[in-house]
Amino acid sequence: MALWVSPAPATSSGPAEDVDAAILGEDAAPKRARVENVQAKLTFYDQYGYGYQSKAGPPQGPGSERLQVVQPAASMTIRQRNRAVSHTITTVFDVVSAASPDALDAVSQASRYNEAATLDVTTSVEKSDRDTLALRYGAHIEEHWRTGFGGLGYSASFNEDNTVVSTSVNVIVDYFDDLHPRGWNVKQTYRFALNDNLSVVQVLSPTTLAMVSYGVTYQQGTLENGWNSIYVSDAPTYGCFDTIDQRSEYDCPNRRRENLPRRRIRHAFAGQIGQHLRRSRTTLKARYRHYRDDFRLRTHTVDSWVYQWMGRRMYLRLGYRFHRQQGNQYWRRSIVEATPADAFFTADSDLARFDAHQPSIKGVFYLRPPGAASGGTQSIDLGVSRYIRTNDLHVNVFSLGYAQSF
Repeated sequence: MALWVSPAPATSSGPAEDVDAAILGEDAAPKRARVENVQAKLTFYDQYGYGYQSKAGPPQGPGSERLQVVQPAASMTIRQRNRAVSHTITTVFDVVSAASPDALDAVSQASRYNEAATLDVTTSVEKSDRDTLALRYGAHIEEHWRTGFGGLGYSASFNEDNTVVSTSVNVIVDYFDDLHPRGWNVKQTYRFALNDNLSVVQVLSPTTLAMVSYGVTYQQGTLENGWNSIYVSDAPTYGCFDTIDQRSEYDCPNRRRENLPRRRIRHAFAGQIGQHLRRSRTTLKARYRHYRDDFRLRTHTVDSWVYQWMGRRMYLRLGYRFHRQQGNQYWRRSIVEATPADAFFTADSDLARFDAHQPSIKGVFYLRPPGAASGGTQSIDLGVSRYIRTNDLHVNVFSLGYAQSF
């Protein structure tokens, strides 16, 4: 749907090169791989609020969820000499400033910064004008976490390219330190996820596009986070004080780690429609997503966007997202000492009941607009959004991006 707003990057080959190849033979074809487009983005997240799972506060909570993230990212698409094969390589780096999410840092304060890096590669093979295969693979590394993932996708177009059916299977394996809320590493543990997706995109008219999708994910292993804890309301509190800067509280038995089942099945249903208004050069989009899992977590999400061209070189995107979540069956603010060791419970604010609102605005300016006499498109963009949650969490997001096609 972004084609109506941001035309596809110009490829390195075109009708002129095809004609040359036909007349002159294979020597006119590309002799090596070429870069088709590059993108770079710098995003800053400023989060603040309070949650009952955080230890950065009084023992009974809620504790601070203060967090700042600087995230540079870059993406490049390379097409091989065989034009049917292309590779999209994406790298993302996170520099996180927060002691509270990390049990070890919350106690020792040895490092208030956590760095993370992700490499994500998708190799696409156009088997025919109708069929495309995609192989996705990559890895994620951070302070106490290692992730490897891979997947296979297939898409096919029908009805003169007016209908596109896509499916994919993905496997994700996490291997990480199982941290205790009182500051030590219990053991090494793992988490496994198998994800399947199916989507259908249908052209309803020259200016109307619709999409429906379904995804199911099976998770197994350690599903809780070691840095999330829950308050034990009747535990001994000798030597523990209800002050934000008190460190000895972490040596007290009034916080216990969350405990969740070792298996989870998640379902997500989504539908989206886009309408382009030629006269005003406006594109309207709306999407609805419903999520449910066997933790009895239910969510409803509505997204809406308005894209408006402001001349030939610039367009604005206005967005609004509403999210309503029913808390899962294991969420609670506190437990008692007599709570069985095999009982399931969590105080994670992300799993509680809440509503969330996220307005956003983004401007894209073309240094070299689509359809320029020479060269591919070249643009910069600036975006701002504000995420507000009714259970006391707020995030301001700022982004600056650059893109160029060749």
